[in-house]
Amino acid sequence: MRSTWSASATRFDRMIRVLGINHVGLAPKDPAKARWFFTEALGLPALGEELVADQQTMTVMIGSASYVDGAPINGCVNSFDRLEILAPGVDAGGVAQGPIAAFLAKRGSGIHHVALTVADVAKAIAHLTALGVRMIDQAPRRGAHATRIAFVHPESTGGLLVELVQEAT
Repeated sequence: MRSTWSASATRFDRMIRVLGINHVGLAPKDPAKARWFFTEALGLPALGEELVADQQTMTVMIGSASYVDGAPINGCVNSFDRLEILAPGVDAGGVAQGPIAAFLAKRGSGIHHVALTVADVAKAIAHLTALGVRMIDQAPRRGAHATRIAFVHPESTGGLLVELVQEAT
């Protein structure tokens, strides 16, 4: 039986360049405990935290043993060696809000998204849109940790939330 995706796997004429897996976004019910587990119990470095105000989300990027003092060894950030802990924003009354709060309420703790590093996020959006892929973001927007990002709608990916990430140059 022939795979339905083997033909596309051999195409090298794509307009989009996926450079690798950037990170996996995790939405834990207890972000502080998750951060403690990865940084203290496992000894992985916290590479930085940032509030993404327009998404009402606090992010903490966790590296692997391939990071020293927050910088990747050998300059490689395009491999599966980072986790992003996501925490919902809270309003003045302490009530969680934003997309991470909605995710946790609907699905509970778990993997929120997979992020792929692309060479040019604007070109990736244009290419995917031309193929009929539904995008959450129609144009690149500012992401955490000095990146440009766009999300692909899960409807077009078989139910998975995929983030396209262009690293700062």
